[in-house]
Amino acid sequence: MRLAAAIVLFCALPAIAGEWRPCPQCPPMVTVPAGTAMMGDDKARFANEKPAVPVTIPRPFALSATETTFDEWQACVAAKACKGGQDDHQWGKGKRPVINVTWDDARAFAAWVGAGSGLTCRLPGEAEWEYAARAGTPTGYWWGEEAGDGRLNCRDCLGAEPPYGSRPARSFPPNPWGLHEMNGNVWEWTGDCWTPDHAKPAAATGSACRDKVIKGGSWYYFSAMSRASARAKNDATVWSYNIGIRVLCELPDGFTPPRPAP
Repeated sequence: MRLAAAIVLFCALPAIAGEWRPCPQCPPMVTVPAGTAMMGDDKARFANEKPAVPVTIPRPFALSATETTFDEWQACVAAKACKGGQDDHQWGKGKRPVINVTWDDARAFAAWVGAGSGLTCRLPGEAEWEYAARAGTPTGYWWGEEAGDGRLNCRDCLGAEPPYGSRPARSFPPNPWGLHEMNGNVWEWTGDCWTPDHAKPAAATGSACRDKVIKGGSWYYFSAMSRASARAKNDATVWSYNIGIRVLCELPDGFTPPRPAP
């Protein structure tokens, strides 16, 4: 990475504590620290979440603070780096997460962020995603084992009337590491190939395979699918009103994010 060139681009900062932008047009990011945590859940009702295995994240990385919004996606479309035409199902665009994107569409957006920032940007691996969602906590959700009421957007999370559709980014409080809507709202593409369980490591991020792991649950699914360890698969060529994007950027040695604007 051309670090000197990248530093010049780290100038347009959001006025939100802990967030920074790798380039003026890039989505706001937060820095996820290195560490070790468990992936999966031996108590889960779904066999594909087992066995729980330790994972080590050897170095910090940056992850977009919210799911990629239609506004952020449109900037990539305007730059002719992403394909447009995604249907919003009449829910509205703007700050809502972009939907109806394939895995390749999601990777194109990540590559555009990388090109603008000078960083290596991609979709998170499943282990990286779950580690970030847990944010140092051992429970199904960062706030505990129960979904509760009004904490996330899912079928049984917002009272008697099931939701229909996504909610705008930042509709719910962030986890302890500053990441919004890691639970619910829309599923998020990861870079990993689907595996039936955690008995064997996933194929390397970006490997050729039909089915990719998606994480986070969505407005359409019940809360059990929004737990940090929950996982599902989706054909990489098939888009959905349930699936969106979150971008990971690798950080060079010695990198210190710029101080957010006051």
